Amino acid sequence: MKKALDMRGIEGWQVSSAGLMAMPGNSASENAKRALMEDFGIDIGSHRSKPVDLSLMADHDYVIALTLRHLQWLASKYGQYKNKIYFIGSFVSRDVDNAVKEYLSATDPYSTYYMRLYEDKIRSYEVEDPYGREIGEYKRVARQLWDYCCKIADLIEKHLLPPRP
Repeated sequence: MKKALDMRGIEGWQVSSAGLMAMPGNSASENAKRALMEDFGIDIGSHRSKPVDLSLMADHDYVIALTLRHLQWLASKYGQYKNKIYFIGSFVSRDVDNAVKEYLSATDPYSTYYMRLYEDKIRSYEVEDPYGREIGEYKRVARQLWDYCCKIADLIEKHLLPPRP
């Protein structure tokens, strides 16, 4: 995300990374380092993992979940910050954004059919963790993340995604 912002000359945004199951201080996998360096010239050799926690939620304007499961977990654990929690696909497709909103607000127990339709639409925009897989999968996920980050940076550049006061 930082590189996508830097390439557009966008300043004033701070970018960080955290995981739901991250053990503090672990370095990125060799395949992650290799995929990002080879395909995008991004060096994450000094990156260290950190878990999502209350201070991260409080200190950030946007918390972006990469999967529906992550979105649900963040919303249930940090409900007081639900206005900061977004699904990454929501920035890429208005249809997905609408599906996420419908999915999260659904309360009708008989709406299983519609819930599955929403889930299918949402899941097609998920960014799955390639941990433990071959380098090709890391590169595929890196490309997907890069494309999504560029779309988010475009929204910021057009002032359609402002920093929050």
